Amino acid sequence: MPVMSERKKKHHIDYTDKKVRQEVLVRQRRELWSPEQVRSLAKHFRLRPGMHMLDCGCGLGYAMQTWGPYVMPGGRLTGLDPVPDLLNKARRNLDRDRLGKAAGFVQGDIRDMPFDDGTFDITIAHVVFCHLAEQKQALDEMIRVTKPGGCVAVFDNAVSGGPQGGWSSIHKPTVESELFDLEMGLRALEGIRRLGQGDFRVGCYLPLWMEARGLEDVDVRCNDRVRWVAPPYRSAAQQTDWSNTRERIRARITRPRPERVYYKQLRAGGADEKSIRRMQNRNRRSFERLRKSARNRTLAYAWSSQFWCIWGFCPEGGQRTKPWGKKT
Repeated sequence: MPVMSERKKKHHIDYTDKKVRQEVLVRQRRELWSPEQVRSLAKHFRLRPGMHMLDCGCGLGYAMQTWGPYVMPGGRLTGLDPVPDLLNKARRNLDRDRLGKAAGFVQGDIRDMPFDDGTFDITIAHVVFCHLAEQKQALDEMIRVTKPGGCVAVFDNAVSGGPQGGWSSIHKPTVESELFDLEMGLRALEGIRRLGQGDFRVGCYLPLWMEARGLEDVDVRCNDRVRWVAPPYRSAAQQTDWSNTRERIRARITRPRPERVYYKQLRAGGADEKSIRRMQNRNRRSFERLRKSARNRTLAYAWSSQFWCIWGFCPEGGQRTKPWGKKT
């Protein structure tokens, strides 16, 4: 089993904050995958009734709620998370979706899981790896507890550092401002890595890591959902996005991490104080423009995320390469 670090690092996203939890664990997940892509991924994972699914870092149970029905009837669901409060909420969510009788919950860490080798038919980690410093260790553990022939699936960020694909009516970008945003994005990503808070480019590395670990039929899909709103917000999807945007404004959550943490990450990534002050001023002005356009119902935007699903299958013969960091 992997050896855990003696010094436990404080996570840079405060999941005990109800507003943050609503933003990161509920809304962002709900907006990621379209129903058509959920069905497509279930086929790619070769899900069928009677399988045993593990949701690593389950949070509020999103992955089990989304793909759990594809292993029913007769399937079993196990949610693993280090936070007891999240496990309790996940249990209630699955009870509400009539999946509770098939579900069990275990407090634990994806980097050192309390399960025997080859226990699960499919192991899923949904937006977990980007928050870990020990990403390869977590992948080794997922592979270890998956049965021969079983699926290992990781959903996570594959961020390039630049502005994500999109446009907003509150911004009037120039070449100079776009270059500045690209630099700050790259410095924030580097700061997150240097602070040991994970790596939001991890989705880009995972196909290579899975191949190197001997997984078969490794494949990747990019999130296909484009979120957009434009007055007068007619469709149900636009109404939902419009409502979510107004709620974010009321909660003053314009990003999933507190801004003071974001500026700390910029400093760790090598940004100078002049650039940080410029970013602070821009963020304040952008928030005021956002609030004004939302109040006047003139806000429009189109946006897509840099988010991938990467999966592979453990060899049927059970032959696997040694875990990362061990001699072959």
